[in-house]
This record gives sequence, structure tokens and C-alpha cells, in this order.
Amino acid sequence: MELCEPQTMKQCEDLVKGLVDAHIHAGPSLMAREIDAWQMACEARQAGYSAIVVKDHHIPSVAAARIIQDHADVRGLKVFGSIVLNSSVGGLNPKAVEAAIGFGAAIVWMPTVSCENHALKHGGRGLKFPSLAQKQKVPERMVQLLDDRGNLAPEAITVLEVMAAYPEVALATGHGNRVEVDAVIRKAASLGIRRIIATHPSYMVDAAMEDLVAWTSLGAYIEVNAVTSVPSSNFYCIPPPTIAGIIRSLGPEKIIISSDYGQKGNGSPVAGLHAFLALLVNEGIEPAAIERMVRDNPSYLLNL
Repeated sequence: MELCEPQTMKQCEDLVKGLVDAHIHAGPSLMAREIDAWQMACEARQAGYSAIVVKDHHIPSVAAARIIQDHADVRGLKVFGSIVLNSSVGGLNPKAVEAAIGFGAAIVWMPTVSCENHALKHGGRGLKFPSLAQKQKVPERMVQLLDDRGNLAPEAITVLEVMAAYPEVALATGHGNRVEVDAVIRKAASLGIRRIIATHPSYMVDAAMEDLVAWTSLGAYIEVNAVTSVPSSNFYCIPPPTIAGIIRSLGPEKIIISSDYGQKGNGSPVAGLHAFLALLVNEGIEPAAIERMVRDNPSYLLNL
């Protein structure tokens, strides 16, 4: 883990207290994970976090999170599950969305591994992304976010209409390309959805700064992730100065910081996020701005 300079060590430790990590990968999972959801909750509680969201690309994480929250010794920590609308849950399935929300899902992600953009970036361009622990016999079915005319698909609109009826739940845009993400955010905003997360738009989505400005003007929050910007991470591809530039350009008001850690062999999500905050401090980002991005903004998005 990248350490703070001595004069900023105390600042870094203070920033971890009470933070909210809204994007963590923890087992059980079809992808090899460093820790399971129970272990993650224990680490987060020990670190002084106030909330975490467990994400899985293939099944809803809501049941595991609910059991941990109800029965485990995680005093002071809220543990949330989520759902990702990939083909393993029926894709853009409004019934799956409503069921997950009924179990307490804090975030509904649009498709990730079932996006053509994901397949293109992971396979054709070799972008780093965890592979399945065991090859599946049933091939991945791509989920189409846009129709043949380039408009948001009716199934996607139906999902957004369901979400509009549950304003306490956040929408995250997933692994679509910048055109698909733009269509999702614009329609969501038009339906009155106010808790919108543009999922790591600098990774895989390839969004431009103009996109980020447009999306924040519509009420979306831009997610920046530790896992792609900590040099020791196996998925490092976005230098910390680039992230610092995004923060300075947009301001901290519409940015959230998440770890996106949890991949096997990539270290603890707590350590990874701590390292990322240290890098931001060393890049000159003010602690008050970091606190807003890692506490206040994700707290709003999770309706805390």
C-alpha cells in the first residue's frame, strides 16, 4: 500500500473513519475474491467505516448483506447489498429490480459483464478485468441498452420507471459506453431519479470531461475508484494526477470515491482505499474535499 508522507499520515487515518465505500467486491462470487462479505464487514467495522455496499456481477448480494446486518457483530456499520442487471438475473428485468429492493438493495447497477462495451474492452482491447474462477458452459448473453435506432431500449426505460418509484435507491450506470451511459442518465433524470452514479467513467466507459460536466449538470455523481489508480493494484491504469485533475475540474460536490477492490491477490479493500486517499492528499486535494467525496456524497446516495 502507498503510504502517506509522515506529515499527512494522521490526515489519512482520520479520512478513513466514518467513510462509506459504495463499491466493494466480496465473496461468494464466480470471480475469485480476496475476502467474503462477512470478512469485509469485519474489516470495515474495525477501520471505522459507517457503511459498505457489496457488489457481485452475477447474483444479487442482498441476502448475504441482510443476514450480516441482522445477525453479525458489526455495530456502527451498515452493510448493504445490490443487484447488477446482467444476463444471469434476466438482464433488464424489472421484477428482479423490485425483488432486490424489497430485500434492501441500496444500488441497482445497469449491466456490466453483459455489456458489449465490456466484452470489447476486456477482450478485444485487453483492458484489465477479473476473469471467472471457472469457465461457464452457458455463454454470456449481451444485454442491449439501446435499440437499433440508438434510443434507450424499452426494457431499460421500464427498469428506470420502476426505480423512480423507489427514490431511496441509487442507480449506477454500469459498464456501457459513453453513449449508452448518457442515454441512461438523461432518461433517469427526466423521470425524477436523483440518486445516480456514473460508474467509473474514466475506466472502460471512456467518457470525456464534457460528458462528466453534462452528467453532473443532470444531477449524477461521478465515481472515482481506488483500484485503478493505486500503482500497486493489479488493475492500475489511471494515474493519480488524472483523478486529481478531474476532482479539481468538477469540484468535490458531485464526486464519490469508492474502492472497487476485492479481487483475489489484490489486497484488502480497506488498505486499497486508504492508499488511494493518501495519494489524493499527496496530490494536494484538501482533506475537506476528500471527506465530502468519501462520506457526505455516498451517504446521500445510500439515503443514510
